[in-house]
Amino acid sequence: MKKLLAAVLVLTMLLFSAISVSAVDTGKYTPVIDGEKDAAYDKSFSFGIFEQEGVEKGEGFYSTYGDTETKGDARAYFLWDDKFLYIFVEVKDDTLTDAGSDYVLNTDNPWESEAVEMWTLFEDLDDGSLYNKTSVELFSNRFWGEGANFDDMVALGSKAVAKKTADGYNAEFALAIPGGLKAGRQIKTTLQVNDFSSEGTNAIGKQINSGNSDELTVLTLGAEIAAEKPAEPEPKPVVQEVPAVVIETPAAPVVTPPAPKTGDVTALMCVISLLSAGGFSILRKKR
Repeated sequence: MKKLLAAVLVLTMLLFSAISVSAVDTGKYTPVIDGEKDAAYDKSFSFGIFEQEGVEKGEGFYSTYGDTETKGDARAYFLWDDKFLYIFVEVKDDTLTDAGSDYVLNTDNPWESEAVEMWTLFEDLDDGSLYNKTSVELFSNRFWGEGANFDDMVALGSKAVAKKTADGYNAEFALAIPGGLKAGRQIKTTLQVNDFSSEGTNAIGKQINSGNSDELTVLTLGAEIAAEKPAEPEPKPVVQEVPAVVIETPAAPVVTPPAPKTGDVTALMCVISLLSAGGFSILRKKR
């Protein structure tokens, strides 16, 4: 009886775990494709590169130089609208190396570079041969790909951009899906990151092929995510202006001394002349 209860408990936990993982649908929202993470991505479905089935933590699946060990990491976030599937990938990598624009821009499939590859399957979800691979490289920002619908996706306006960050880089995709999208539709996808160095390239993550369609991550297109309202500026304090009080000080009266009377001045001059004459006479007598 105890074994039966334990088995039921384990089954219940596994079922709850499966429900909780699939409970988050891909939200409907139109982001700006600029390599900067819109807040809506955090409210939608996402998965880590090592959370994919069959992907071993800290290991790539193919290396051109033999060593598949990696310290890097990545996470993909998803949004959608009536025309596009939007994908934002955060790559954590502290050793980014440029493979050179000559190789990246002049090679049909320059996967041996610092690049993100998103693989999608949106027609027959059980037929992995109908995949579409879309890639973007960091240093040149070249967007390229291949697959059953890739040319149509490009003609409808698909694009991608990559942008360096403090601890790696971001890659953002707008993938136009032929026929448009609507809520409830499902899309299968995988994430691959190519890590380039002087030794070669280590491919990390997962691809889609004709034999693994049942191992892929499933996106379910869900409800609209409310747009983020811009923060309202704080009101400026109202400062009441007090009119300046001007106090006028009356000017001091100018006091003009009265002019001397003419008669007094004349008398004074006469006295001075007489004294001078008298003094001159006395002086002559003494001499």
